[in-house]
Amino acid sequence: MTAQQPPKTSANTAAMAKSAKGTRVPMGTCQLMNKKVQLLPLRYGLVQHLDPASELPMPFKTKSQPLGIRLLRDGYLYIVNGTTGYLHEYRVEKGQITKLLWNSQEVSGDTRTSSVGEPHLVFTRKHTLYASYSEIQWTAFKCSQVLMSKDERKRLMQLVELASVCPEKGGENLLSKQQAENWLAEVAENASKPDSEGVTNLPPSKALPEGANPEEEKAYHWEDKPLFQDTAIETLTSKVQGPYKDDYLFLVLRDDIGVMRDLASAQLKVADWIEQWSADDKCQAQYLTGSYVQSLYDVNGPRLDALSKTDPDVQALKDDTNEEQQAKIYEYLKVRRDVFDPGIYGDEAHWRKMAETDPYARAYMDMTDSLGDPLYRKHQGTLNKLSLQSWYALHGKDLGQRGVDDLVNRPVMEAFLVKQQMLLSHWHSRLQNIREDRINMFTGGLFHRAAWYYDFKLDAQIKHRLETEFVCVAAMCADQKAVEKLAAYMEANLLTVVPGLDTLTLAAQIDVAKKLADLSSFTINVISAKENLANVNVLTNQFHSLMTERLPNYAKLNTQFMGLQSMLDEAYNPARQLKVADQLDRAHQAFTRAQNIDPNSYIRNIGAPARLQLLREFSRQGLTLRAASASEIAAFNQTRDQSLNLRSQLKETYKLRNRELMRQATGSSAPGSEALHNQRITQLKNALVPLEDKLSDALTVGGDSPAKIGTVIDGLDPQLRAEMGKTVRDFRVTGTFNKPLAGALKSKGDGIAFALFVIQGQKFIEAMNNLAKKPDRSLSDWGAAGESLIGMSAAGFAAIQGLSVTIFQAHIEQMESAAGKLNTMSRLGRWSGIAGFGAFVSGGIAATIDLGKHSLQWGKALAEGDYKGLGATTLQISGDATLVGTNTWAAKHTGSIVKNIMKTPTELRALAWAEASPRLLAIGARANLIGLIATALQLVGEGLYNYFNLDDLQKWMESSVWGNKTKNRSVQDEWNELAKVVQKPTCELIHDDKKKTYLKLILPGISTQEMDSRKLQLQAYQKDRDKPISQAYSPGLPPLRWKECTATWATRFIVVSKGKEALTLHLPISDSLLTPGFALAFNIAYQLEAERDVIHQTCFFLRDLHIIDSYGVRIKTQGTYKLEPVDSLPVGTGKSSFRLFKKEDLATVDV
Repeated sequence: MTAQQPPKTSANTAAMAKSAKGTRVPMGTCQLMNKKVQLLPLRYGLVQHLDPASELPMPFKTKSQPLGIRLLRDGYLYIVNGTTGYLHEYRVEKGQITKLLWNSQEVSGDTRTSSVGEPHLVFTRKHTLYASYSEIQWTAFKCSQVLMSKDERKRLMQLVELASVCPEKGGENLLSKQQAENWLAEVAENASKPDSEGVTNLPPSKALPEGANPEEEKAYHWEDKPLFQDTAIETLTSKVQGPYKDDYLFLVLRDDIGVMRDLASAQLKVADWIEQWSADDKCQAQYLTGSYVQSLYDVNGPRLDALSKTDPDVQALKDDTNEEQQAKIYEYLKVRRDVFDPGIYGDEAHWRKMAETDPYARAYMDMTDSLGDPLYRKHQGTLNKLSLQSWYALHGKDLGQRGVDDLVNRPVMEAFLVKQQMLLSHWHSRLQNIREDRINMFTGGLFHRAAWYYDFKLDAQIKHRLETEFVCVAAMCADQKAVEKLAAYMEANLLTVVPGLDTLTLAAQIDVAKKLADLSSFTINVISAKENLANVNVLTNQFHSLMTERLPNYAKLNTQFMGLQSMLDEAYNPARQLKVADQLDRAHQAFTRAQNIDPNSYIRNIGAPARLQLLREFSRQGLTLRAASASEIAAFNQTRDQSLNLRSQLKETYKLRNRELMRQATGSSAPGSEALHNQRITQLKNALVPLEDKLSDALTVGGDSPAKIGTVIDGLDPQLRAEMGKTVRDFRVTGTFNKPLAGALKSKGDGIAFALFVIQGQKFIEAMNNLAKKPDRSLSDWGAAGESLIGMSAAGFAAIQGLSVTIFQAHIEQMESAAGKLNTMSRLGRWSGIAGFGAFVSGGIAATIDLGKHSLQWGKALAEGDYKGLGATTLQISGDATLVGTNTWAAKHTGSIVKNIMKTPTELRALAWAEASPRLLAIGARANLIGLIATALQLVGEGLYNYFNLDDLQKWMESSVWGNKTKNRSVQDEWNELAKVVQKPTCELIHDDKKKTYLKLILPGISTQEMDSRKLQLQAYQKDRDKPISQAYSPGLPPLRWKECTATWATRFIVVSKGKEALTLHLPISDSLLTPGFALAFNIAYQLEAERDVIHQTCFFLRDLHIIDSYGVRIKTQGTYKLEPVDSLPVGTGKSSFRLFKKEDLATVDV
């Protein structure tokens, strides 16, 4: 930091600051001997350097910046004299008391502007005082709250006991002049007064990493408003009146909201720096490419995890060592890799002596000391193996083979990576500390304790309160642990359900909290018993009456201030949704295991805050609940059974068609013989559309279908109902909603998205439970029916999320257009728009607020260049916010949600980097986002890809940004080229022990669950004789020709993988085809990246069937034989069109 000289004090100020006794009293004067004392107010606030915690008692501790002593912010200071009953009100401006606005035992008006006396805090030492700082002026009602009740004063204000103060060491919330001079940041931090040895009391400045943003060099850059200004102590002490020159103290006031504002501002500062860093495409390309190349030879935690899945020796090493020991291993292997082995011989004493100067000996001794001799001897062979693998990667495994060192400029690359990793680690650590401070303060109750003085009778104060609370809570939770902490706080403090309840008196708060707990319990009983569902209306009325009785202008929260209230709800929703998501996930898991589901457990276990928010949102719009009638349920069951029956017929027709296509391949049927089956498939699909639309409508809250199931919501605005119905239909057709719900705000959709989500979850569980009651269903039918049900429920979840996104985006835009709100509020709104929305599990099953179980790991991975962690965000980083997943509305919609909120790729990248987007990562973890680097790691773990012998990979490295023959590609082009390498499908011919022959095709770039979303397509040619030989003798065999047979082979794939596993297909080849002339050439293609029209093609050519002829008998050679990809299909295959295929088109095992 740049050193500043302390400000010069004017002669007048210095004179006024001197003691009135002067120097004529030879021995000086004892301080604090007067009956009265003058107070000079300061505050507890964040400081740049000085941490007084070792000498002064502080109200709480922070990690990101020390909590210290600061000048007051602009606002108001209140002191109640507990002895006289007088309230003293002072105006604070630029750190100084400027006016005494009130001095009486009663307060009559809500605003006071005129001065009523000298602005000096002079009080009798024997009197007990209560002090408080406020951002806003208290109304008469809030003043009376502390004037009329001693208990309220003790609870809400700081107790100040002047009688017990020590002249030198001060007292609780009181400082002597010397203490203030030592610890007041504006006075001490730049005073730089050295002691006799030339040492100052300032801690040494922490060196910033190279490349840090220049703004970081500036002290107090993180303040919400720039307030820090160097000040001489005489500037403050000159305000002391003559009689009290030796009888004054500094009063330190709590300003918890001010600290939280500064922390929110500091969090956004870090985001700004990372945004600027990430906007440099060249830097992005260098860092990401370098991280990947380094991952090919560097042994670290992620690599050890990957290798341990296939290597028992590595697994044993991992199991036997802790993180500290593993860190020593990584360092040893790094040094062994990069430092020439000097060939040290001798006993342990000799090694230790050599360790003083030789890095190799030092790393070796550090590792062996950490492991201990027995453990080192046990795993010595594994360590040597890991070292050898790194050596092979760098220098090539075989004679003449080129390694990384031959293909890239490794020294320059590693120097760059170290620099960037230090910088990103620095930012990540700071971001983590800031968010930890924010969540600790908030869940410690500091905000709701400090915000008691807002008066909900005044519109201006309601608006100020909502804005302030949003700034303090938005984008606060970085991971699962933080969300759980916030959820636990809300569960223990039910008053958080409505802003302003914390402003009530303690007695009123206790009463309201008890009534809210009762309402929450009653909600369980009402919703659990379908015959009582109508009573929800009674509970919502009771909730509304309670709030209206206790909070003046409560109705305005749902009208005039709906925008701010809605944004605040979104900031809290991750915590509210936590238990909801867990219950939905549990229900789905139970369903997949064919276990009974208790639908009543859902509402019982979602938590009191969620149930109360449900009542609140119902009361806003006058919504009511009821159970579906017998006729509605019957209509639903009939539609469902018809749909499942048609699905069963469709499945059987696919089988018949595939058998017919197989007969064509063997010449048993004429080309085109499958036409009748195709017609039947089309008929069945057409018949299914209205039925499944009807079911989807029935499974969506507010649906218009006469068929209904479980809990039904009545009272939705007709326009909103129509909007949601349209969104459901769009989603079922396209798998996405192309346009947010345009009429959401006009259609009274604001403020009810969470309630709709809760009831949508209830309907989903009820529908699964209804299906589970059917006794005549096989396990396979159970799974198929469940999958269909889940897919239709997904549309309902999508509609609700579309509603939530639309409303939140609209409020952010409104805020940005309002004068003075462009900074913290709208920027936090943008960030909260990414971090705050619920993340929903694949298939629309649940909203998992896993909230970035991986977000902290991501930040660490980012700083360390961890390729696995980086893989999860590769596409967001490059500006394309893409998540993948089949039948999952969350994954399919993340890109469009983000793009709707974030207008430019640069901002999008900045959010992805800075936030580690808990929402995106939570979805990615559940929906199996397979990024490019993560794909490579997966290949290592499965033994499907040899890092060191891939010519394509070597070519990519050589032409990469760090390559010796770089092509200087853009970051997107760089990763597209890498994707073609690491996502390249693999193919093997297998003759198994069951005498079956098939091709095993693995597509590492696609997870099984996203198969239908990645435009999988095939082009296939089969080589055979023109026709079978029909005569006993012929002078020659019919010619071999390539025949286009895409339709035949595209439908014969069998999916053998599941869920998040890399898509694995088996392609059976019947024995009748295994003739000497048979060959198969095919081109498999798919979307390289979800939501991008980049198609990746790979050709394979099967010629060698690995069959031997022995005395006229053809014998299969049992085993697995790899097919290498070829550049193009053989000559003569033609140029037929690709055929798209989906999972339902494919064969089953019995084909």
